[in-house]
Amino acid sequence: MVLALLASLFLTEADYQSLVTLHAPAITANATNAALVVSRVSWDADKRTNDLVVVDLRSGAQRTLLSNRPGLSDPAFSPDGTQLAFLADDSTSKDAHARVFVMPVPEGTPRAVSPGDTDAVEFAWRPDGKGIAYAAADPKPQRAGAERFRDSFVFTTEPITAREFPEPVHLFTAGLDGEAPEQLTFGSQSIADGSPISWSPDGRSIALTLCRNAILNDQSYSWIAVVDVANAHVRGVTGRSMWEGDARFSPDGKHIAYLYSDGDPQIALSDLYVTTPSGGPGTRISASLDRNISDFIWTADSQDLIATGPFAVTNALYRISLEGVARRIDVGEIVPGTPLNTTGGADAPSLRNALAADGTMVFLASATAQPLELFKYTPRSGASKVTDFNAAMGRFELARAQRIAFRTSTGVTADGVLYLPPSFSSSRRYPLVVFIHGGPGDPSMLEFDFWAQVMAARGWLVLRPNYRGSPNLGLAYQRAILYDPEDGPGKDVMAAIASVHRLGAVDTTRIAVCGWSYGGIMTAWLISRYHIWRAAVSGASVNDWITDYGTADDSLADVDMLHGSPFVGNNAAEWRRVSPIWYARAVTTPVLILSDTGDNRDPFATSSMYWRALRDNNKDATLRVWPVDGHFPGDPVRTVDVFHYWIEYLADHFR
Repeated sequence: MVLALLASLFLTEADYQSLVTLHAPAITANATNAALVVSRVSWDADKRTNDLVVVDLRSGAQRTLLSNRPGLSDPAFSPDGTQLAFLADDSTSKDAHARVFVMPVPEGTPRAVSPGDTDAVEFAWRPDGKGIAYAAADPKPQRAGAERFRDSFVFTTEPITAREFPEPVHLFTAGLDGEAPEQLTFGSQSIADGSPISWSPDGRSIALTLCRNAILNDQSYSWIAVVDVANAHVRGVTGRSMWEGDARFSPDGKHIAYLYSDGDPQIALSDLYVTTPSGGPGTRISASLDRNISDFIWTADSQDLIATGPFAVTNALYRISLEGVARRIDVGEIVPGTPLNTTGGADAPSLRNALAADGTMVFLASATAQPLELFKYTPRSGASKVTDFNAAMGRFELARAQRIAFRTSTGVTADGVLYLPPSFSSSRRYPLVVFIHGGPGDPSMLEFDFWAQVMAARGWLVLRPNYRGSPNLGLAYQRAILYDPEDGPGKDVMAAIASVHRLGAVDTTRIAVCGWSYGGIMTAWLISRYHIWRAAVSGASVNDWITDYGTADDSLADVDMLHGSPFVGNNAAEWRRVSPIWYARAVTTPVLILSDTGDNRDPFATSSMYWRALRDNNKDATLRVWPVDGHFPGDPVRTVDVFHYWIEYLADHFR
């Protein structure tokens, strides 16, 4: 009985079922209400149920407008706050389409505004609140008889998992009066994935980001453009043709802000620029920060922008003037943004609909021992928690975490996060799990890291180092990964381990290394170079870069990281040099390899090849796969399943 009671105080994989996730908060212009999507796990059905909830920002009172709505996302209030638009599936069938719906607030019946023959992916209210603009792919042509099976297509830079050519995403407008939508963009050019749609305040123009096609690998070829609503004329704004995004009109219509990277975002900063609708690249206003900008929004007076991006072990919020003067917004010890499953970091907070006219802002945030909740910030009162959706997590004794610092050969003092077991005592020695983040652009932060907490509850130290390539410490550290995707980062990981050793709490006979995506790559590299590990778990790893180049959905990023295509000149030697598969003979650590068979980002082929290379060299290796598409399972049962095998493998080897 006592043992059972003690066990219940510590977080386990089973408690993932109780974790509430939140999405996409939006605020009314008068700062009275916020809307957000609240998702809860339905375990036996292996899905998440989505509710649309409105929160009174003065009293904290909540009203659920919709319950268990499939595909629910991205709520946005109308300019006068009397209506709420959102994306949702139009049915529960396998042929359902995502549509834009509008409903009155505080209650009423949603009605679809976009048609049901294609999927809407983005939308924005017209400034007068009487219509919307939305982005959707062209409807697929209807085929009958034998024509249904004529489905071949010309394959170019799609991932090897592609089963059809992606249709371009175009811009449409629709009134709320039931008139048929009007299409404003045509042809092979496509609206970029995640591109906001931004109206000019007079409703005559729309700013957005275009790409030359809808293939994900070609999204680097992106530029901001302005569309004339009256005549559908489309014109580029800056004259560039790559790495632009997120164009947004200022409230007074005199400026357009946007993001631009002077090179692949893995090795170049994503900077905030401001230009005018008449054109030209404009001015880089985030230069003083030496940090990436992930999202931004204009203030009501059009004189400043609120921006966010990774900084050390958090996502910072800034107020940046048109002259480029940046001031940090103090939100205390919380980390703005949504915690990610495998990286130990948080997605930057979504600011698109998050700022009221008086400067009140809503965002999602967490902390080491504070699960995700909705927070409100006002210039006068600072940040405060508004909701308590995850109150059930308060019954657990959670691990403490601290930022650690370590010197690197780049000259930059790097950082990371160290979790201490809940019952930590400086007089004891503990197993150490080195849990490496992915990306490399997803740095570890002091956020609520559920799976690091589960590991720490086992009585383990958990180290999450930010190796070179991480975007939280400035361009020099981020760019240091160029031509050196693993060896230099590996040295940084080892330097982080050395800094933890100096605390005197590590059982040096029980150290493990693990990670997913780029963390899986680093794991495979480290076990071939260093032999201090009791066990390793390498998930969704690129073990052979040449194979990745020929099969993944981001092969252009591979080329930009190295000296060009492996099939040109003598480049192949470099690609082999940085591929862990060619060092399989040097591995001495038992390793569990994990993958989705339909992984589009780090294709399963390289994991299978790596397992064969280890097996053929008589190494202790196990390959476990999940028969699903995507870079990581998106459903709750398989999410827990991945970490079950992951954590138990480490536990078995620590015994």
